[in-house]
Amino acid sequence: MINKLFQTTLVLILFFNVFSISFAEDDQNLASFIIRNYDTAALPTVGSSEADYTIIEFFDYRCGYCSKQANDFQKLLNNTNNVKIIYMEWPIFGDISDTAAKIALIVWQRYPNLYFEVHNQFMQLGPKMKKVSLIDILNKNELNGEEIFQEAIGQKSNDIIEANMKLAKSLGLRGTPASIVNDSIYPGYLQYKTLETLIK
Repeated sequence: MINKLFQTTLVLILFFNVFSISFAEDDQNLASFIIRNYDTAALPTVGSSEADYTIIEFFDYRCGYCSKQANDFQKLLNNTNNVKIIYMEWPIFGDISDTAAKIALIVWQRYPNLYFEVHNQFMQLGPKMKKVSLIDILNKNELNGEEIFQEAIGQKSNDIIEANMKLAKSLGLRGTPASIVNDSIYPGYLQYKTLETLIK
């Protein structure tokens, strides 16, 4: 059941058109609060576990701006050890996007050390993503691409993706990318210069 505090948060999100909100509960930020019901080990995460800044990104692998965002997040992680990024697979374009999201979660579950590399390579495919390109990337990372692809295709549903869909809807998100940085929500692409001002 959604408690009163979370209901209040949702009202604030709608009131400010999902641009930025401030939230705190016992020094816990919004980014941490909204994933409280997840098994956090199931969510792809990169960066420092002791970071002062938590970023949650909702994305689709066929989203062009998500690809640009991935490049900036890579740069951010290269330049600071004070950020943690949690990736929320949100395949709003359906079809091959849904399959790519399921593949990425399989990689995270079984080969977490390869997830970030596979994630960034998937991101570079963008709207031109095809089955053969996904399998090729997996194979180049010494994984069995065809086997993993078929496993993903065989999943009628995915609990993590379904939970992400519901969460994005409850937050009023309308498209990808969308990011939460500690206590604020930012719909759309966040340029690296903006990220620098947020992660001090």
